[in-house]
Amino acid sequence: MPAAASQAPLTAEAPDAPAAVAGLKAKIKFKHDDGKTAFSVKPEDDGAKLVDADEKEIARFKVSGAKLKIKDAQNVVLGYVIYSDGKYKVENADQSQELWKLQPQGDGDWKFEDGEGRLIYKLMKREYGYEIEDGNENSLSKIKLKDGKTSLRDSSDKTVVSTKDQVSTLAFACLGLEVTDSPAIKAAFMTMVIFHSR
Repeated sequence: MPAAASQAPLTAEAPDAPAAVAGLKAKIKFKHDDGKTAFSVKPEDDGAKLVDADEKEIARFKVSGAKLKIKDAQNVVLGYVIYSDGKYKVENADQSQELWKLQPQGDGDWKFEDGEGRLIYKLMKREYGYEIEDGNENSLSKIKLKDGKTSLRDSSDKTVVSTKDQVSTLAFACLGLEVTDSPAIKAAFMTMVIFHSR
């Protein structure tokens, strides 16, 4: 499994930052449906940076072992994304509360739950990528890879954001998890999946 092959024993020190962030090799630019740049994720030596269309910093993601710290442009900690045993979880700024977790189902599907274990979304593996459904199996959005372009589409199949840069459809699906309005947290979640899905 690619994720397992990329990790050393999960301690705070391993893998070191350069090894952990090797999965993000180049800037990933995301565009709106009208072709205008929405935001970009840029690799850094110790993680990544989220910037807006004008290259202004929105947030920084610093990796230490299996943990990614999210800071806004004012250096305020927003939360953490932690990878362990093939699962991802998001914790609040002081790490006193688990907010959400994303875990595989063994058949290519994933489930997204809150910190109490309540199902929020299902990420269903499809031929084109992923479909995000709520707990009642209502389709909310789709992540499609077609002709070298990966796009997040809403329930009416309208493109919300897309990229021609290389990113897995699973990582891209994190942008469709509407549990938070914070672009920094969504992008951090996506970035951590990129780091561990190479």
